[in-house]
Amino acid sequence: MAGQGGDRETIMAAPKDDNMEVVFRELEDFIDPFLDPQNGPVRPDKVMAGRALIALDALIKNMPGVTENRVESLKIMLQDAMKGRWTFMDIRIDDAVDQFKGIKKRVSDQVPNRIVAAIDFGTTYSGYAYCKQYDYDDNPVNPRIQCSMWSDGSCLTFKAPTCVLFKPNKEFHSFGHEAIANYYGNLDNLELNEYYYFEYFKMMLYEQEDLTTEMYLEETIKEDDVNKRKKMKAVKVFAAVIRFLRDTLLDALMTSGEECKNIQWVITVPAIWDLRAKQFMRECAKEAGIDHNQLMLALEPEAASIYCRMVPVGVQTEGDGSKSIAEMAPGAQFIVLDQGGGTTDIAVHEVTGENTLKEVHPACGGHWGGITVNKQFYNFLEEIFGNDVINIIKERNPSAFYSLLRNFENAKTSFKTEDEGEPEGQVRLRLPIEWTETFEAIRSLSLPEAVKKTNFKDRVKINRDIFRIKNNLIKTFYDYSLENVIRELERLLSKRELKGVKTLLVVGGHSASTVLTDALKTKFPNIGMVIPKDPELAVLKGAVMFGCDPGTITSRVARFTYGIGTTRAFRDGDPESKKIIVDGVERCTDVFDKHIEIGQILEVGEDKYLEEQEYVPLYKDQASVNFTFYDTLSKSPKYVTDDGCRRIGSLHFKLTERMTGKRTMALKINNSGTELVSLITEKGTENESKGYFRLLSESEFGYT
Repeated sequence: MAGQGGDRETIMAAPKDDNMEVVFRELEDFIDPFLDPQNGPVRPDKVMAGRALIALDALIKNMPGVTENRVESLKIMLQDAMKGRWTFMDIRIDDAVDQFKGIKKRVSDQVPNRIVAAIDFGTTYSGYAYCKQYDYDDNPVNPRIQCSMWSDGSCLTFKAPTCVLFKPNKEFHSFGHEAIANYYGNLDNLELNEYYYFEYFKMMLYEQEDLTTEMYLEETIKEDDVNKRKKMKAVKVFAAVIRFLRDTLLDALMTSGEECKNIQWVITVPAIWDLRAKQFMRECAKEAGIDHNQLMLALEPEAASIYCRMVPVGVQTEGDGSKSIAEMAPGAQFIVLDQGGGTTDIAVHEVTGENTLKEVHPACGGHWGGITVNKQFYNFLEEIFGNDVINIIKERNPSAFYSLLRNFENAKTSFKTEDEGEPEGQVRLRLPIEWTETFEAIRSLSLPEAVKKTNFKDRVKINRDIFRIKNNLIKTFYDYSLENVIRELERLLSKRELKGVKTLLVVGGHSASTVLTDALKTKFPNIGMVIPKDPELAVLKGAVMFGCDPGTITSRVARFTYGIGTTRAFRDGDPESKKIIVDGVERCTDVFDKHIEIGQILEVGEDKYLEEQEYVPLYKDQASVNFTFYDTLSKSPKYVTDDGCRRIGSLHFKLTERMTGKRTMALKINNSGTELVSLITEKGTENESKGYFRLLSESEFGYT
């Protein structure tokens, strides 16, 4: 096979599994049930006993001072269990318990305290949370999860606005409420026309085609002249936010006296993101100082399911009153609707065990989150004031511009279905005087009189600094989001394989809107609805729990068909345009060699590689190979140039020098997790490397 592309090396050696904490945790998990005379099994499981012996052996070999005579009686007990001779009456449990407790304390003293820290990077709001691993192990049903706290000057919240401000030299200035205050309020009298301000920028990763690490973001408040708009590299913007949240969390840990040597980082991402967007977040995390081996990505609907499955406290149930997620038996299925600020993420999960779940349908959704309501309001403002007036207010009075949008955000959050039921009722918004003054100066017409000449004359009134908008008009701002969410749920529930689904779990910041939840209850009266007490925290806390125990998700469903671009012998029917001659042999290029098919069930696990496929370098003197990956919604594409096929990334493999003969490579991939991992074996030398998916550069996409 031939490869074209960049030179960046992405092949890494497989890490050795010599983490003593892992050894110790395995020992605890498999032996603790045997040592509890009250709660231990009456008939010990032989397989569990065997695995416990393996863990004991590993411990003895690797931990100084832990010798066989310290655990001899325990080993004899387990060996007898494997032979089926153990009963509680024949064993002095207390002796075994005492000996194991001594080992446990000794090992605990040598195992560094592991902390799992999650960052929920949202379109509108972001935050972090963390938990000590041993706190989770002691009480996985209700672990002590610490969440970030942010102040806007008047109240405390668990998340801060995802807004970031950069200095003229593109160095980080501030984040969240502070960034908003500095940019819109300009309390420090900054030369803001030279600063860079970004908000709602996460949506780029869902909307951008041909995503690369060289992409640029335009500032949020844009100049009319396209050539004058300020830009920054998207990676730098995303990384700055991740770095700020990381550093703030580390400061909190240090202040509380916690060690920060062993941290597992988790970043949340929508399930509907493709591999490119997920890998982009990994690149940003790396830029922010988080090592690849310390990072996991958590799919947001999965994190919410884990939280509501494990933590029943505070979960309320609507509908038939019997569909608590935590009480579901194996085989029960439910839909997760994660209605965030930017995206709507929908997944279907099935309970597989006491603490485990699997995905049974590819994730779906779209750009139907809470900011679409704000977008409809903004369109309304454009019809009332006109783009020219709004642009002048943005430029000359950014504080007044932001103040009106923030006033609407507060009204949106508190708008209830009962308000909708009173069409003659009104929502009152404070209208900063600068809006009225700017409009009247440009139009030479009073704003109240101008409103009377619009299509909103019977539904909008302006009296001095008060904007009065009737409820039936406010309701229309939600229509785009509601119509799309309901249409997607109807499509899912109409599928034959999902006929048994009777429960809907609703989470995410926008799920707090009763306009949304009441519309769903009305449309789907036979579906029980479960809403956590704090729906905006379900994903964040669930991400922490996922980091503590990734094994809670047992399988996923492929959202795309994935394959490699390669060559093969030219056949009848192949396009002449794809014919190439190599060493006098006719070959066909741009062939799509499928590895994963859309809808395929992918078992989750580091060792769950799919069937390997073999490749040979196209040219005899080839020193390295680029495996270029493609995805498509088609089940069986023929060529990588077929409609709908996209180049999404590559893996680079360096061939052994001075090899002779046929240099066959076996490639197998694992896409069961939240990244694509490949294992490449050079057959002639057994040289094996683990490769990690990387984004294509702009030159590889063909940009100039």
